Amino acid sequence: MSLATHMRVSAALQTCQARGEGAYVIRKGDRMAGALLIRQNHLDGTSTLYARRYTMENEAEWQPVSGDLPIPDADADTAIEKRCATDPDLWVIEVETRHIDAVLNGL
Repeated sequence: MSLATHMRVSAALQTCQARGEGAYVIRKGDRMAGALLIRQNHLDGTSTLYARRYTMENEAEWQPVSGDLPIPDADADTAIEKRCATDPDLWVIEVETRHIDAVLNGL
């Protein structure tokens, strides 16, 4: 059984807050089974978007869905709006961290 989405969100927020980093819920989705999109705000006008994907071995892993390089914040906003329009259960959180692996590995 997979961990409920609201619990993953709570874990991400607590990880960032414990490190003194900002973390915010931008959009709430389905508490139990909503997908989660994480926006890493680099605080320089760029962001990276991460989503959970499954490998061929059916193992979950977090991958940047915005590409290998950070994208302008306006492009991230547009991508988030498009995903929200097609997925009403989607959660979106924004984290202000340089150490995204610490957040993603805890989920």
